[in-house]
Amino acid sequence: MHNFQNELRNTDGFTNIVFIAVGQTNISSFNENFCSDSDLPLVMDPYPELPLREMFNAAHKEVVIVDSESNILGRITLNGNLNSNEKDYIRNIISENYPGDSIIGDINGDEIINVLDVILVVNIVLGAITDLDSADVNQDGLINVLDIINIVNIIINT
Repeated sequence: MHNFQNELRNTDGFTNIVFIAVGQTNISSFNENFCSDSDLPLVMDPYPELPLREMFNAAHKEVVIVDSESNILGRITLNGNLNSNEKDYIRNIISENYPGDSIIGDINGDEIINVLDVILVVNIVLGAITDLDSADVNQDGLINVLDIINIVNIIINT
């Protein structure tokens, strides 16, 4: 998991994501390899009570995705190294619950406002492609020529 945590931080830009490894045995006899070679914080869930597992009604090998207030956002059972579907599941939960800041006028999300953004909105207005929420630049609930004008004005004034 710590490799995926690094991937989320370094590749995807999710800097505030933390994975916590939870062990369920007595601290005195715990296997030190549980989090070896990683920067994962370790939380002990003492056996036999297992209060963390009970708190989230979690199964063995289940990853419970929670927000900062312990609300459950998702859960997935993992049996070894993460495959692409499992990674995508976790990424989607993070993206849905913690959307990044967008730049007004940056329709394609490349962090640059330019003619490509204008072309996207023109294609939406003409019905060539489906609506993108970010295309409603003036936030009037419509995607039309006024949004195109706003993007052109942003480009001209930059």
